[in-house]
Amino acid sequence: MDFLTYASLGLSTGGAYALVALGLIAAYRGTGVINFAQGALGTFGAYSFWKLYEAGVPLPLAIVLGVVVSGAIGIVFFAVVGKRLAHAPVVTKILITLGLLLVLEAIVRIAWTNHQITINPFLVSGGFEIGGVRVQNISLLLGATALIATIALHALFTRTRFGLITMAIQDTDLGAQSIGIDPRKWGSAAWGLAGVLSAAGSVLVLPITQLSPTSAATLLVPALGAALAAKFRRFWVAFGFAIGAGVLEGLVTGLIDAQLARAVPHIIALAVLIAFARTDMSRGTREVKAVFHVGSGRIRPVHVAVGVAVVVALISFGSGSTVDALSLTAIFGLVALGIVVSTGFTGQVNALPLTFAGISMLVFGAVSSQGASLPVSAAAALAVSLAFAAASSIVFVRARIYEVTIGSLAIASIVQTMVFSVDYFFNGNTGWAIGDTSLFGISVSNILEPQNFAVLAWTVLIVGLIAVANVRRSSVGRYLLSVRQDERLPAALGINAVRAKFTSILLSGTLWGLAGILLAIQRGFISKGQITLEGFTYSDSLALIAFTILAGTGHLAGAVLAGLFAPGGLLASILSFTPDINDWLSLFFAANMILVLTTEPDGVVGQFLRLRGAVFRRLRPSASTPVAKEKAHATAERS
Repeated sequence: MDFLTYASLGLSTGGAYALVALGLIAAYRGTGVINFAQGALGTFGAYSFWKLYEAGVPLPLAIVLGVVVSGAIGIVFFAVVGKRLAHAPVVTKILITLGLLLVLEAIVRIAWTNHQITINPFLVSGGFEIGGVRVQNISLLLGATALIATIALHALFTRTRFGLITMAIQDTDLGAQSIGIDPRKWGSAAWGLAGVLSAAGSVLVLPITQLSPTSAATLLVPALGAALAAKFRRFWVAFGFAIGAGVLEGLVTGLIDAQLARAVPHIIALAVLIAFARTDMSRGTREVKAVFHVGSGRIRPVHVAVGVAVVVALISFGSGSTVDALSLTAIFGLVALGIVVSTGFTGQVNALPLTFAGISMLVFGAVSSQGASLPVSAAAALAVSLAFAAASSIVFVRARIYEVTIGSLAIASIVQTMVFSVDYFFNGNTGWAIGDTSLFGISVSNILEPQNFAVLAWTVLIVGLIAVANVRRSSVGRYLLSVRQDERLPAALGINAVRAKFTSILLSGTLWGLAGILLAIQRGFISKGQITLEGFTYSDSLALIAFTILAGTGHLAGAVLAGLFAPGGLLASILSFTPDINDWLSLFFAANMILVLTTEPDGVVGQFLRLRGAVFRRLRPSASTPVAKEKAHATAERS
C-alpha cells in the first residue's frame, strides 16, 4: 500500500499545478493570450500573504488579501496593455507577459528577499489513515480546492453570460465591440480571475514547498503542460493532467528518487508538447505586422575600428574592475547575439541561452581538469552544445511560436533539476578546476592575465558579429527571415520551415556554447554552487532576452548594448554603488521591455537609426527641388 500513500502525497502538488493551469485557461479563453507570468502572479500573492501574516494580520484576512493582490495585478495589467495585446503578433504577446514575470520577480527580490523561506503549516497539518494508506490533510485540501475550482470555472465559461462574452472576445474582439462589449473590461476580469487562482495555489502549497522569488518555476511549467494538453480550452482535461503529474511525482519520490521526481512534471509537460506540437501554418495574417525590423547586416569598417580602439584603450588603461566588466560585457554580448538570431531573425522566444552556456561551461571544465589543452576542451564543449541543440530541435522545428517558449522553459527546468543540481556532474563536491588556459603560447587566464582574457572575449564577440552579419546578408539569412512571420508563403515557394528553424537553433547554440567556454575560463573553477546560485535558470535567460529587446533585437549593435546592460557588464559595474543593483537593473529593463514592445519594438538601436534618418533627410535637398525631382525621375526609370 506504500505506492498509494506516495500517490496521495502527490495530490497536493497536483492540486497546485491544476489551480495555476486553470488560471492559464481562464486568461486564454477570455483574451486569447497565454499568460507566461501566471506563476509569478501566484508567487507575488504568496509573498504578500506571508508578509501580512508575519506582521500580525489574522490568517483568513491575510490569505484573502494575498489572493486579492494577485487578482488586482492581473486586472490592472491587462487593462493597461490589453488593447495592445489584442492584435499583436504572438511573439509580442509572449514577450510582454514574460516581461511581467520578470518585473514581479524583481520586485519580490528588492522589496522582500532573494532567499528561500521555509513555511510551517498554517491551515491544516497532519493526516489520517484509511485501509493502511496515509493521507495528508494538505493533499485533500489542495485536491478538493482544485476540483471545486474546475467545476466552478466549467460552469462559469459554459453556462453564464461571462463565458459567452469572453469567448466572443477571444474569437473576434472587433465584432464584440460592434455590439457594445468592451474587450478590455471583460478581458481584465478574466486576468483577475487567473491571478486569484494562481495565488490560491501558491498560498496553499507553501507548507510543502519553499517560498522564493523564483518558486513560480516549480508551478508554471507543469501547469503550462496541463493547459497545453487541454488546448487551453477544457478545464477538466487540464485538471486531470495536472493531478496526474502530481501523483506521478509523488510515486517517483517515494519509490525511485526524490531528485528525479522534481523533474517528472517538467518531463510530462515536454512530452505533451512533443505530442501536440506541429508546424504553425496559421501565423501571418494580413492584420499582423512583424514585431521587429531587422538590420541589413552591413558592418561599417569605420564603426568597427572606432569600437575596437575604445575597447583596447579601456582594457589597456582601465582598472581591474573595468577590465572584468568589459570581459563580461563581451561574453553576455555573445549570448545576446544568439538571441538576435533566434528571436530577432526567426521570431522564436527561446529561454535556453544560459542553459546552453551552463552546459558548455560544465563540459569545458570537466575536460580541461583532465589535462586537455584549451582548444581540445573548447572543441568538446562546442560539440556537446551542438548535440544539445540538435536534440532540442526535435521540439522546436515543428512547434508554434508559443510552443517553442513552453518547450524551452520545460527543457531549461529539466536541465536545472537533473544536471545543474546533481553532484555527479561536478566531480562530487570537488568541482572542476580549469587546467590549460594558453592559446598559441599566450596565457588567457582571467585570473593571471585578465587583460589577455578581455582581448580574447572581445575577439570572439567581434568574429561572431562578423559571422552573423555575413549570414544575414546571405541566402541562409533570407531563409531564416522568411519563416519568422508567415510560414505559408515560404512553404508555397518551396522553403522548408523545419530546415530554417533547425539552422537557427544550431547557430544560436554555437554562440551560446562559445559564451559558456569564455565563462569557464573567466571563472577558473566550476562548482555546483556557481551554476545554481549565479544565474543559469530560465529566469536569467529571460532577463537577457529583455535586455536584448530593449537594446534592439533585430540589429547586431543591439547585442553589444545588451552586453553592457547585463549583470556584471560595464553599466552594472558603473552603477555598483548598491549591492542589489542587478535586481534594480532587471526591474528597470523588464518594465521598459513592456513599454518598448507596445511603443517602439525596435529598441534603442531602432530609435537611433530613425533619429539619424530624420536628421539626414532634413540636411538633404528637399524632394520638391528640380535636382531632387530629376534624381527621383531617373531612379524611377531605372526601376
